Amino acid sequence: MTRSLLVLGAGSDQLFMIHTASEMGYETVAVDANPSAPGLAQATYSSSIDFSRVQEVISYVQYLKDRGVDVSGVSTMGSDVPHLVSKVASHFGWVGPSSESARLATDKMKMKERFQNAGIPIPAFAQVEKPSNILECWEEWGCRSLVIKPTDKAGSRGVRMISDPDQVGDALHYARSFSGNGQIMIEEFVAGNQYSTESILFKGRAITPGFADRVYKDMQSFHPNIMENGGWIPSELSPEMHRSICELVEGAAGAIGIDRGPAKGDVVLCPERGPVIIEMAARLSGGDFCESLVPLGTGVNYVRTVIEIAMGGDPDLELLKPTRNVTVANRYFFPPPGRLERVLGVEECRSLENVVKLEMAYKPGDRIPVMTNHGQRAGVFIVTAQNRDGAKKMIDYVYDKVTFIIDGVEKTGRPEAYRFTS
Repeated sequence: MTRSLLVLGAGSDQLFMIHTASEMGYETVAVDANPSAPGLAQATYSSSIDFSRVQEVISYVQYLKDRGVDVSGVSTMGSDVPHLVSKVASHFGWVGPSSESARLATDKMKMKERFQNAGIPIPAFAQVEKPSNILECWEEWGCRSLVIKPTDKAGSRGVRMISDPDQVGDALHYARSFSGNGQIMIEEFVAGNQYSTESILFKGRAITPGFADRVYKDMQSFHPNIMENGGWIPSELSPEMHRSICELVEGAAGAIGIDRGPAKGDVVLCPERGPVIIEMAARLSGGDFCESLVPLGTGVNYVRTVIEIAMGGDPDLELLKPTRNVTVANRYFFPPPGRLERVLGVEECRSLENVVKLEMAYKPGDRIPVMTNHGQRAGVFIVTAQNRDGAKKMIDYVYDKVTFIIDGVEKTGRPEAYRFTS
């Protein structure tokens, strides 16, 4: 009997996991509240179920098991729901994050408290309820800027930078508008280059096959919102600093109890303090990191390893070692708000050998919103090259060629132009 993997979610972020599991010889079970989610049609078994309704998911899985479907594990990618994975896995006796590690990974305040107790370097932080709390912490910390965020959201939702005391009240109101639990925290903004990592932990071992330099150089265009514009593989860090950051994120994963499966880290390299943990998630990333950037750049598909662990297997961690070294970069489009009429240059760029992906998030007739979080970006593209100079030329070419006709006017998707065209 062919064993089946349950995937929570069937949207674009989960398609790669569904396809990878099928390539590994498993059947797949997908659940998603959106009946039009593409993965529902591509999974072996599927149902339009909101996976936050855990009991409904469990009942559906039991229905399949009663009819001979050997569902043997659960996982996801791109959705910050380790607590749901944990509940389903625990019910059926499958491998999954513990309820404690899932709780810590989805509550940013509790996570920071655990890191602090474990001696993991982190920014100064505090939970706040009113503007006076923020101003008191700001004066005590003596830093130039603060970051405010809900404790229970991902993808930069509700996140803002505070650089002036006059912004405090609006920023607090904005963070609360996204919060599900009503809890808001602030952190000191630590200046420095940022890095994304993804580690795999299994039976006392930790390996970090996912490592990218993040791109925030155009962040001022979106101030006070914080927007990333993709990343680079391989990193330009020295081998010694690369190793130091890997050791930090692997230790941080252990501190919140992640011992089997993925751990996604966000790190800033402070010139004075060294690497500092911003956040840690008990899941695989969405977007293109583990789906495209790492496999293209290093030859490693660690989504296979995560699936093997979820299915109770004993993965060969030696397969997480790079087999090639190709420069890969992803970037996003940030056109100004308005009614989208046409997008020019897309097919020409897609035909280029070094453009391995170019996807748009909006279609003609849609209204493009003011972009305040990652989920609103207008599209993405990925380029490969022999080195960064070659990749930069390709990135500039795509940004030059792809033009958005918005309200009858040609607009660019370059992030550095956003504040001037919006």
